[in-house]
Amino acid sequence: MASTSTHIITVLMVFSMLLAGCTGEKIDETEDIVGCMDNQAINYDPDATVEISNSCEYADSDNDGIRDVDEILGCMDSEATNFDSLATDDDGACLIPWESEYGVNWVQQFPGGDCECADGTEWFFWSRDANPSKVLLYFEGGGACFEDQGCKYQGGTFKTSISSDGPAVGSVFNSDLGGISNFRNPANPFADWSMVYVPYCTGDIHLGNAVTEYAYAEVNHSGHKNSQAAYNFLTSHFTDASEIFVTGSSAGSFPAPFYGILASNSYPDAEITVFNDGSGGVYTNGTYDIVSNWNLNETMGEFLDEFQDFNFFDSADMVIQSWNHDNLIRFGRYDNTEDDTMKYFNALLGNDIRITYSSQVFASEQKIEEAGIDVSGFIAPGPDHTILGSDRFYTLEVEGVLFVDWFTAFVNGENIEDVHCTNC
Repeated sequence: MASTSTHIITVLMVFSMLLAGCTGEKIDETEDIVGCMDNQAINYDPDATVEISNSCEYADSDNDGIRDVDEILGCMDSEATNFDSLATDDDGACLIPWESEYGVNWVQQFPGGDCECADGTEWFFWSRDANPSKVLLYFEGGGACFEDQGCKYQGGTFKTSISSDGPAVGSVFNSDLGGISNFRNPANPFADWSMVYVPYCTGDIHLGNAVTEYAYAEVNHSGHKNSQAAYNFLTSHFTDASEIFVTGSSAGSFPAPFYGILASNSYPDAEITVFNDGSGGVYTNGTYDIVSNWNLNETMGEFLDEFQDFNFFDSADMVIQSWNHDNLIRFGRYDNTEDDTMKYFNALLGNDIRITYSSQVFASEQKIEEAGIDVSGFIAPGPDHTILGSDRFYTLEVEGVLFVDWFTAFVNGENIEDVHCTNC
């Protein structure tokens, strides 16, 4: 009986304890911990369970207003080749291209007077001051106009005006382009030379002085006056030059030998060099009266007392006449055997299209050498036209010889072998 009572009491006590646990208050409830919960913050609290807005603090080591966690490392110099426009913190690894110690520094010159383009718009030229003892005179190319169809302003075969944009993208002046005006390429042999750049917009290979009425347009052939203005600037501005390098590309190649003559007169103690770029296979046969259309009988007297009739000449004749005037002038040439541009102009001149352009290029160089003139020639295969203003200036290789290496040696007055393609 007693044991039964004890059992009942025990059950009642346990039941009471369980009942008390169900109806009593919660014991040991955990409280919230307020703090910064962003592990990138400097006041991050790993135990925090609640975060108040803007309570986190972040490092700004350089005090530039940008949190360290938001900084983007990269090159911040816009002149560098690896410039990163998104970078907020410079990483010290900018790759700055080499640049001539003289910089780019083209200056636009306005001679005024009678200088003008074919359409009557203003003509000007560009100069660059660098080493005053070494001066490059460069004549720009841009077609020619000597007959009715080609002398139409719209759809013609020559430039009628020039741009005043200066060193703009796409311009020969742009130092990031290829060729001899790239002053950020240490391989450029003219990187430190002073320069006079003669733009072209008269259709007369820089040599004309006439206002000619063609069937569709009246053309101001003012190339001679324009070029003379640029040359007069050269002689007055670079009085102590000891090296004068005269060159031009395409239509600008033709006046180079004649201005080599003027340079030999103006600088009798200087070394004069003439280089023709992309004109070696062109010739005339009397189909058109170029002499009258451009008034060359007058203008050529500025260079020589006696000169070749331009109605019947080839590129070799210009070199031969210049050398006859001064046999100390050095001569060099570059050509492509299938130059599409010059093949077109040969056809426009009425030349026999059965005579291949390549054969005329080689014949012209042979004619110069048979006259006793030591001309340095680089003849490349293919249809390209000119090289001095092209990125191919630094990459072209013929018969295992890089053109830039060959040309640099020529500029420096070294004795070099001709480079002629064998599979042209």
